[in-house]
Amino acid sequence: MKKKMKLISAILFIAAVCHSQNPKNGTSRTTTNANQKEATEFTKTLNAAVYKELNFADKTAFENVDRGFIAPLIDNGDIEGVMSATKMNFMQNKKAPATVNPSLWRHAQLVNRGGLFKVVDNIYQVRGQDLVNLTIIESDNGIILFDIEYSPKTLANSIKLYEKYRGKRPLKAVIISHSHADHFGGIDGIYDAGLATREDIKSGRILLLTPEHFVEEAVSENVMAGNVMARRAGYQYGNVLKAGPKGKITAALGLALADGASGLPIPNKVITKNWETLTIDGVEFEFYLTPHAEAPAEMVFFIKKWKAMSMAEDLNHLQHNIYTLRGAKTRDANLWSKYLGEIIARWGGDVEVNFGPHTWPVWGNKNVNEYMKAQRDLYKSMYNTVLRYANYGYSPQEIAEYAKLPEPVVKNWDNRPYYGHLKNNLKATYILNLGWFSGNAAELAIYPDNERGKRYVEAMGGEDKMLDAAFNAFNKGDYRFTVDLLNNIVAYNGKNTDANYLMADALEQLGYQEENALYRNLYLSGAYELRTGGNVPNKLNTASPEVIAALPPDLLISYLSMTVDPKKALVLGNVEMDLVLKGEGQFSLELHNGVLNSVMGYKSKNPQVSLEISKLDLLALMSGKVTLDDLINNGKAKVDGNREVLKKLHRIFDLGMKNNMNLVMPLQPENQIK
Repeated sequence: MKKKMKLISAILFIAAVCHSQNPKNGTSRTTTNANQKEATEFTKTLNAAVYKELNFADKTAFENVDRGFIAPLIDNGDIEGVMSATKMNFMQNKKAPATVNPSLWRHAQLVNRGGLFKVVDNIYQVRGQDLVNLTIIESDNGIILFDIEYSPKTLANSIKLYEKYRGKRPLKAVIISHSHADHFGGIDGIYDAGLATREDIKSGRILLLTPEHFVEEAVSENVMAGNVMARRAGYQYGNVLKAGPKGKITAALGLALADGASGLPIPNKVITKNWETLTIDGVEFEFYLTPHAEAPAEMVFFIKKWKAMSMAEDLNHLQHNIYTLRGAKTRDANLWSKYLGEIIARWGGDVEVNFGPHTWPVWGNKNVNEYMKAQRDLYKSMYNTVLRYANYGYSPQEIAEYAKLPEPVVKNWDNRPYYGHLKNNLKATYILNLGWFSGNAAELAIYPDNERGKRYVEAMGGEDKMLDAAFNAFNKGDYRFTVDLLNNIVAYNGKNTDANYLMADALEQLGYQEENALYRNLYLSGAYELRTGGNVPNKLNTASPEVIAALPPDLLISYLSMTVDPKKALVLGNVEMDLVLKGEGQFSLELHNGVLNSVMGYKSKNPQVSLEISKLDLLALMSGKVTLDDLINNGKAKVDGNREVLKKLHRIFDLGMKNNMNLVMPLQPENQIK
């Protein structure tokens, strides 16, 4: 009898294990592990339904995306350690697998291709070498480069490809549309390609043109907040993931963002007013400023003689971000729609082609106007919907969950949420206009994640009880609630592998279901962090030493002020000093109450010490790489007053921030402020 009972028990155990390992039936603690999983039946059903929701028979975009093709990318776009374009082409001519939303798969088929293309006579683009298209405008006696990619190495490759088929021509100007690093970070590639020297740009011999406030906004985003923004960007663009049906599919705006450091160009000509015209080597441009739409500093232009327009990143074959998840200032959807309306009114009657730094061009006056109107309606309806719902009393979370835009707006392929997620955009529009608070006082009392998590777990009866509830939610296909439950454990305890692995499994299924490329990448990157135990390497860097050294003097001092450790500064005490940056400017500096303040162009009334030094040597001194005595002895610094203050000053700067911080699991001890 006992043997028979043991046999029955064994059979039941095996059956239970087999049941739990069937994706249709869910998961249990016997199946939690660090492996990637297949799509569950819930995910398969949701993805299959997408084919019935959208018009996949419309092939217009596939006809346009290859128009004007001249040649493939050099080495198929592969650059060791920087870009693996070949690996991102696995979806071409294939049906979407169950692990990818079919709409996102279709979009990836469109943007994950590259080469040299002719837009119209005199305008060419290299697409697919980096996230941004390089546009080459052929002028009377040379070329004008428009938006110069993120990586110097990808830019140099793009220039080489153009020159192979169009010949080597002298560089007359560089135009940068806006203050996001993927559009200007490749600046050093111009020097590497032999098109210009740094002195050519600095002297103004070769024009470098940007919208007003470009440098300030580029520094604000890419340097002042650059460390954490680059980390989040690595997750957002899927740079920590392997390319494939269970991993990175596309970056939506383009194939992928290149790895590596970027540069910061300093303009020698700035556009400051709307409808300003400028003739560059025989080509007349009319410019229009569009600040605080897609970027805080941005401009678009029209070349009347060719009836060619570039709306920069204000017009794309996708819904864009009102708030970008990598972190940046929130954009204004209402202002965005207003700009598009003004452009339709001014250039809409003449334009025959629109080309941009992302996705592919549109040809024909009717098509370009319909394209602009569709996007105008998208951003205007976002704004209108949010404010209408808010005035009824809905919270930002409720608006994001329940509000609907007009069907003709959201069903348009050019408005699909491949880059900007509608829920995220609705919440962001609420926050821009009304702030994060909904009016519910309970929101004022919320604990930070780790403290709230401890309390919820205790209220549930411990981590095992919380895990039981999470397994139950997972097996019902409620992956959002699974993640919500398990985040309470993970937020304070990164060592509970059952919680980590199940949360990773749930994030993975959410990623597989996503039409939005950035949500997919963030879900799957979060799963990767949980499965590997954190400390995921980060290859992106928008605040490299070279970029910091290139900052204008006032912004350099502002950056150094941001890095001050107040506790160490209070130990040093209050200090007044004068600083002269050789060839750059003079500053009155005051360290007061642990805060470093500065005024450019003034001297301190009672300075304890004065220092004359170059920017590079100042950075070396403040980072502790060189001593003050060495600089003085080598004639690189002049000091008047109390030298001991300067010798201690470098101790207050926190210049050792790491860029591998966990984004899902608890912050590592070495990344925490002591």
